Amino acid sequence: MTDKYLMIQGTSSSAGKSSLTAGFLRYFSNNGFICSPFKPQNMSLNSYVTDDGCEIARSQSMQAEAAGIKPTKYMNPILIKPSENNLMHLIINGKFFGNMTFQEYNSKKDEFIKVIKKNFEYLLSKNDVVIIEGAGSPAEINLYDADVANMGFAELYDIPVILVADIERGGAFASIYGTIMLLPDKWRKLVKGFIINKFRGDESILKPGIEIIEKKVGIQCLGVIPYIENLYIEPEDSLSLQYYDKIKKIISKNYNSPKNNTKINTNGFFKHNIRQDNYYKEGSLSHQKFEGNEFELYENENSKIKVGIIHLDSISNFNEFDPLFLDERFNISFIKESSDKETSFDDTSFALNSFDIIIIPGTKSTISDLKKIKKIGLFNCIKNYYRNSEGIIMGICGGFQMMGKIINDPMHIESQELNIDGFGFFDMETVMQKEKILFNQKYKINNKLDFFSDNLNEILLDGYEIHNGVSFFNTFNTNTIDTKEINNQTEELFSNFIGKGIISKDKILIGTYVHGLFENDIFRNIIASVLTKKKINNENYENKYNKNLIINKNSSKNKNNDFSYQKIKNYNFELLAEILETSVNMPLIKTILRLP
Repeated sequence: MTDKYLMIQGTSSSAGKSSLTAGFLRYFSNNGFICSPFKPQNMSLNSYVTDDGCEIARSQSMQAEAAGIKPTKYMNPILIKPSENNLMHLIINGKFFGNMTFQEYNSKKDEFIKVIKKNFEYLLSKNDVVIIEGAGSPAEINLYDADVANMGFAELYDIPVILVADIERGGAFASIYGTIMLLPDKWRKLVKGFIINKFRGDESILKPGIEIIEKKVGIQCLGVIPYIENLYIEPEDSLSLQYYDKIKKIISKNYNSPKNNTKINTNGFFKHNIRQDNYYKEGSLSHQKFEGNEFELYENENSKIKVGIIHLDSISNFNEFDPLFLDERFNISFIKESSDKETSFDDTSFALNSFDIIIIPGTKSTISDLKKIKKIGLFNCIKNYYRNSEGIIMGICGGFQMMGKIINDPMHIESQELNIDGFGFFDMETVMQKEKILFNQKYKINNKLDFFSDNLNEILLDGYEIHNGVSFFNTFNTNTIDTKEINNQTEELFSNFIGKGIISKDKILIGTYVHGLFENDIFRNIIASVLTKKKINNENYENKYNKNLIINKNSSKNKNNDFSYQKIKNYNFELLAEILETSVNMPLIKTILRLP
């Protein structure tokens, strides 16, 4: 069993703990160590399903990917999902444990510590190095007695701690000093150094402040990490517009090795190029290229595929849309209630008809969010989009359940409501159940669907399911929206599973329980191809934009079908590892870890 472990804690949330943990894991993995992430307790609505059907936080699956290993339940023994009425939806060892209040959770602290220790010790027995991520700030003085996520866990194994401060938000020196001085002596001695993150400018300006802080707290600075322009690492649980504005800009010209393509300019910014590569990992089904009868759209905002994602109050697993933001063929917007309107919005203020596709995403509280979009008028806006638009509506997980006729909750799993009517797009009834359905598997596209290219080869997509509801289907929808005459017969989206995804014969409605489809390059290319054809065939679109759009209808390949989401992630892991190697005192880090 290894004793080589290190814990990354932050002076605040979003200080950079998740990213630096991933960077350290990639660095040590590149240097030949078998390593793993670990987070004792995480609070997030973004989760992932392991191969054996266990639910963990998405950030730990990302860190496992950085380490070059498969995610497992041991990496995140306790996952808390905020729920309605101040309750927490608790996942223990990858399985649903129950809904409880904060007080009830704290009363079981001793029981949960045993779970955490068992998982941690298992990882110690299987790895050379374990990098642990803390949660929030360790200096939450009102929570010291209940702490199992930061110092409360670190003291159990005498784990060395590195404190990270985000200087971009200001007050880094004060936050370092305040955090360390608020810690009890028994915890303060575990802090072996601090790192200043996201620094812009000349590092020599920081030197006097660093020296003063080192003297005041008796702890050394281990490095200053420069602000990294266009860095893409999945956030732990942040749906800020600033985050998505940032990743929209992660488009450059080449994909070279970080070591050959990075430098720090005179202002201290870490400069690099990242752009989709033009090669694929041989034999990887998720990286297959889609060759079909496609159109090529050149640079023009009007030519981009406009995607509207409904911003539900309890939206979950929204990281699955990152590939759409990063893929320059798509222009993404979140659709939400305007903050300056006291009533509801209408079609004009919402302008749904400008979108080529509307996506109703997954949610932690399907019934509550469905009630909300009805209350604010968005429900009827989506119905009108269906009546009047040529676009596609796609529902994922909870969004898929909303597309049916009714959602029943007889056991009050999600709410106090017994049932609620859905959109009625599909002749489908959903019943909420206590047991959560968790799968991570490969889904085979039904290549007999005329929605896709006639000569589409058999394709397997990576995806995962996380849902409480079970849906029951009929063949025909006899109670569809009465203002649109359609024969809404549905077909299975996947050929190897029944009921995991369906598509209407009119090619307008898609519903699926499967998360992560857009992370498959081939699936994104298929959707881009279908929507591009719709844009070109739309007479109004051509009349409006024919002066600005260059179209090559004979192109055999879509302009961006060589975009590789996996390669972008891997590039940024490598970039982080290199930055740590050049900006942090790695020899001292290795000494702290007791590495040779």
